[in-house]
Parts: sequence; structure tokens; C-alpha cells
Amino acid sequence: MDQITKKFLGEFCNSYEIDGKEEDKAFEHFCNFCCVNRENGIVDIKLEEFSTGKNAQGIDGIGIIVNHKLVTSVSEIEFQIQNSRMLDVNFVFIQAKTSSSFDNTLMLNFFEFTKSFFGDDASEFTTQEVKDFFEMKEYIYNHAEYMTEANPKLSMYYVTTGKWTGDKTLTKVKDRNVKELMDLNIFSEVRFTPCGAAEIQTMYRNTKNVMSAKFKFEKNIVMFSDEDNKSIGYSGVIPFSEYRKIIIGEADALKPVFDDNIRDFLGDTNPVNKAIMDTLKTKDVNSFCMLNNGITIIADKLTMTGTTTVLTDYQIVNGCQTSHVLYDNRNIEWIDDLLIPIKVIETTDDTTKNRITKATNSQTSIKPEQLEALSEFQKGLETFYSTFPEEDRLYYERRTGQYRLESIPKTRIINIPQQIKSVTAMFLNNPHGVSGNYGAIVKKVGDKIFNPTDQKWIYYTSSLTQYKIEKLITNKVIDKKYNKSRYHAMMLFRMYVSGKKIPRFNENKMETYCKKILDVLSNEDQATVIFAKIVEFIVSQPEIDFDDRKTFERKETTDLLIGRYNEMKQYIAK
Repeated sequence: MDQITKKFLGEFCNSYEIDGKEEDKAFEHFCNFCCVNRENGIVDIKLEEFSTGKNAQGIDGIGIIVNHKLVTSVSEIEFQIQNSRMLDVNFVFIQAKTSSSFDNTLMLNFFEFTKSFFGDDASEFTTQEVKDFFEMKEYIYNHAEYMTEANPKLSMYYVTTGKWTGDKTLTKVKDRNVKELMDLNIFSEVRFTPCGAAEIQTMYRNTKNVMSAKFKFEKNIVMFSDEDNKSIGYSGVIPFSEYRKIIIGEADALKPVFDDNIRDFLGDTNPVNKAIMDTLKTKDVNSFCMLNNGITIIADKLTMTGTTTVLTDYQIVNGCQTSHVLYDNRNIEWIDDLLIPIKVIETTDDTTKNRITKATNSQTSIKPEQLEALSEFQKGLETFYSTFPEEDRLYYERRTGQYRLESIPKTRIINIPQQIKSVTAMFLNNPHGVSGNYGAIVKKVGDKIFNPTDQKWIYYTSSLTQYKIEKLITNKVIDKKYNKSRYHAMMLFRMYVSGKKIPRFNENKMETYCKKILDVLSNEDQATVIFAKIVEFIVSQPEIDFDDRKTFERKETTDLLIGRYNEMKQYIAK
């Protein structure tokens, strides 16, 4: 392995707090991260979610992207269908080897096991991880009626530390097998990308770059300029040929620029989106520009030289629906000439950003919990997290990518979705809801969390507990196959350490309740023993089937474990 790739791999291992001594496994994680990021752009990632497991045949990583979201369970696919009434799927398969050459046999194995994966029989695969991916694949194809635009795409990456030279034999193998995959008639596209050291280095660099876009903004006016807050705004129109540069990145995938938008894409059947589609189908260019509310973009930095505009560290805070519909229709012959109303605002002031986001989203119904990311409580939570000592320091990310350029381990960065999951599982006794999908749990928790009078101790405690147990799983102290029980283990950990009865979230005694948990977490040996015993207890329950993906999504599992609280205490005390 060359020095640069080795340096990047070491940096990556530090960033995710993984053991770099197992170089082959670390390199698999590294390549999985880089390749899936290239396809979709990832803000929140758990490395184990891509892994095919120890000694998996032929395939080292799988990422399944549905409706531009990385999904990790059948439940999350179900939610995407319910939310959007469509399936836009990209299967990402990775094979990663530290060898300095591309091997004919390994490439053939990669293709053969990929073809087997898209067959009908999962028995050829020995790891539970691949079987779980297989089940997700089956669910997707069993709901093919929602593939309204096209069949799924398949993106394959074969990564080594060498150099792809276009060897004739390897090229023939690639072309023949790509054709065989296409002949299955289940894909709209199959792309096989051989990556050497130079390519994987470039992909890794791109994961660290601040989001930027360069485009022509010829028809614009200055809306406002505020020198005190260093803010300036432009309004105008740009053709889709330029808008492409703002929303579409590598591999023809949507850039991750909608994370600060408070609505996910609602699908083609949503009335507003259907109206946009109908306008495009009639080629009514003038009506589109007149009737559409337009796009609002907020950037930390905006540079305009003549008509050339460069956005740095930007997010689309209004226009998610329009952007997705335009993206889905990006190959219409005439669409590059379509004019799109756009507002571009440069500001680093949080108050200004929040006001703009709220105002530009006020024309359609937004639920209160969707605006939570803009509240004062989040600011206070970020400050609260910063008060803890270095060894237990976590970083609360209330704005997407705010720590991107800082040398902070990614495992210690807690974003709002992660916070919602951890506190819901641990303090609302709802680990089963969290084990399903984030979208559904947000709807359920509603006004139960993030209330102004809540003790912030709850939020930090739940995040640190999750960080600690996931680190034990990553370091193989707890077997990875029990990872799906971690949210239930967090709930039981709280009960064992501080008691079954929880104070009200706004009570002063909640601080004492949480500090008991933090004291135990600060004692690594003690915390490790308790976590390990709790997981052992969960595994020992005859009613709990780890091979059943639905087990930890059922309320009955949570009720069972809560009901055996006293038995658990005795088990741990042995």
C-alpha cells in the first residue's frame, strides 16, 4: 500500500475510532465509506451498516439507496414507500482488496456472487449480514409496482491499491459480466467501476470537502445587503443546465444539499409534485417559472465574479420537492432550457438562517416537530454538550456538517436524528420504535422531547450511553450479531443503574438520576461488564429470536424485557 493511501486509511481509522491493526478489514470499511459516499453523499453513517460480515463470499460491502436515502432495514424501505409512493433504487456493491493489482479470479467471484445475490436463493450466503441485505432486495423487487420511473441501478466498485490499466482480459471479463447482469432485465443500468489507489484517494478527499458549486447566474438582482451581519441575497432565474451543477454531483447522484430542508421528498403522487410533473410533460416552460415558488439556497460563502457564482458550504432550505422532480426528469431532451426561480443568500448568522428557512417554508403545512431543528433549545443543547471533559466529550451537531472541517472523531458527533433515537429508546421506553425507522419515530414522539423546560442531562446521557455500547460492538467486546439489540440494552442499562421509574423530564431530580448513569459510564470496566451482562440476558430469553428481523421492532419485545427487570438484576449480580 502506498504512503498516501496508508495515511488516508490511518486518518479514517482515527476518525471512526476503529482498530487499524486489522488492515484488510479497515480497508474494507474505508472503501465502503468512500464508494457509497460517491453514490449518494452521506452525513450520518455507521460503518457496520455496509459490512457483509466476516468471511462473506465475494462481496465486502453493500449499500442500498432508496429514494436518495441510505436504508438499512426493510422497515425503512416500507417507510419510503409509504412516504413517497415510489421506489428509486440504487444497489451499491463493493469489493475491496489491499493487493496492488486487479485479479481476474477475484473479479469473477465478485460478479458471480453479485449475480447469485440477485437470484432467488439466499442459502449460498453464510453471513447474517448478507441474508439481511438479501431480504431487503427481495422486498424491493416484490414491490416493483412502485418503480414508476425505472428499474433499480446497480453500481459495482472493485477497489485495490494498484492501478487499472485497461488490461484486455480483465476488460473482457468486465464487459461480459455487465452484459449478463443487464440481461437479467431487473436493472435500468449496471456500472462497474475499477478503482486503484488514485481513485480511492480522490474519493476520500471528496468526502472531506466542503460542499461547493460553480454556475452562471446571468439574470439576477440584489435583494438585500446587510454589512453588519455580512449577509447578501440575490434573486433571479437560471436555466436547468446551470441548476444541475448545484444539485447533481458525482455518479449523476443528487448532492446531499437537502439535509437542512425541513421536508423530505414526498414522491411523485403528492399533489404539488404531480402538478410540477404535469407542467413538465406539457413543455409549458413559461408556466413553470411563473407558478413555481422557486428555490432558496443558503450558503456560508457566496462569490460572484461577473455572472460566475460560487457557493461554498450551502444547503437548499426550500425547494426540495421541485429539485427532486427536476432531477427525476433530468434527461428530458429540452429540460436544460427550463428557467428556475432562485434565491441565493450568503450568511453565517444562525438567526438569519432560521428566519429564512421558516419564512420560505410557511406556504405549505409544516409540522411543529419538523421545525425543531431551528429552535433555541438546540442551541442550548450544543452548549451543554461542550461542558463535559475531553474523555467523555461529544459534539452536538444541530447544523448539517458544522464539524466537517474539524479534527473530531465522527463517532463523537451527535446529530439531531441520532439524538431523537437515543433519547426515545432510553428514556421513553421505546427502543422498538427506534429499531424500525427514523421517519416513523419522529411522527410518534411529537412534543414528548426537546421541550424548553427539559433537563438537558437526559439528552447527553442517552447519547453517551449509545456511544459507549456501539464502541464495545465496534471493538468486538460485544458480538456484532447482537447489534440490533443495542437500543433495548440502553433502556435496560438505565433501569439497572438508576432505577425503573423515570422522573419527569423537567424535574430537578432528573439531574441526579442521569448523573448515576454517567458515573457508571465513566468507569469503563464496570460499564463494560454491565453492558455485556445485559446483552447476555437479552440473548438468553427463549422468546427472543435474533434471526427474526422484526423481533426488536415489536413492542412485545420491549414489554417482555421490562417485565423481567427483576430477573435481569439477579442475572447481572451473579
